[in-house]
Amino acid sequence: MQRLSAPALMAAALALPSLALAQSNVTVYGLIDLNLGYERSGSQRYEGVGHGELNGSRLGFRGTEDLGNGNKALFVLESGFDPSTGLAEQGGRLFGRQSFVGLENGLGRVTLGRQYSPAFDALDPFDATGNADRSAGLLIRKTGAVKPAYEVRFDNMIKYRSAKLSGFELEAGYWFGKEAGTDSTARQEGDGHGIALLYANGAFAGALTTQSVQRDATGGKVRTSGFGAAYDFGTFKPYFAWSQDKESGSVGSGKARSWDLGTEIRIDPANTVALSYADRDESDGAASEDAHGWSAYYLHALSKRTTLYAGYSQLDNDHGANYAIGNLSPAAGDKHEVMMAGMRHRF
Repeated sequence: MQRLSAPALMAAALALPSLALAQSNVTVYGLIDLNLGYERSGSQRYEGVGHGELNGSRLGFRGTEDLGNGNKALFVLESGFDPSTGLAEQGGRLFGRQSFVGLENGLGRVTLGRQYSPAFDALDPFDATGNADRSAGLLIRKTGAVKPAYEVRFDNMIKYRSAKLSGFELEAGYWFGKEAGTDSTARQEGDGHGIALLYANGAFAGALTTQSVQRDATGGKVRTSGFGAAYDFGTFKPYFAWSQDKESGSVGSGKARSWDLGTEIRIDPANTVALSYADRDESDGAASEDAHGWSAYYLHALSKRTTLYAGYSQLDNDHGANYAIGNLSPAAGDKHEVMMAGMRHRF
């Protein structure tokens, strides 16, 4: 029997992981977004380093494994952090932005874990500023006197995303909230479900969504429904999004309607201006909290991965509202203004 030499055995051992990963693909990726900003609201002032303006800073891992016959396994682990301090975001979670595993084939994808909500996937793409962190467009998912069901992400979610057919995709999710006790008739606070119909084909993109969340154990619910649309003319791209938040049961009976209108103007391949105007109108009696505002951003691409930007946002609070778009907490009825300039780098 022929014996293998020590170098040959070492080479064979080193080759085993390569063989095991031959059908796998794992990517490390991330983004850092920092800026200098100034804010004012009434007699309050703030100046300092901000972060996550265009996109939240993150470090992530994503991968797929080919299982054969058109099937594959996939995962995403994504951690949000504040690059100005190095501290974790999302309440200090290790992978607070996304954390899920799933299976995918020609019929679509099923995933399980902490994920973006169907309403977020449907409405977030339809703000011209990309729903920048201090953009007035964020009014569409703010909480005033009326509670929304529009949350960015949920824990404990099972989600299905169909394969694209003639530009259409269907997305549906269900998430489990915390246990409400041992009473079998009690509801689980935080339980919810949502569905979205997404369309993108050529210059036009659109979406419809409805999402509902159980807010207490006695039947109180909130529902957010909405739609968005955009059309790319080349030099400029207009956007529109609309949503309605509606309470029912023990949480109240208020309604709120929000809309966001904006456009991207592409001066040339490296320079873009983004403008948006947003409005929130609540119907909840004397407690109603209304507001409107606008934003203007200028982006200059130094490369495909590095962007310089500057922006201004103004939010006008009406009827006792105190919505914020930055680090300050406005007094009821106060205007909130934000100016910033920064840099985003992807890797």
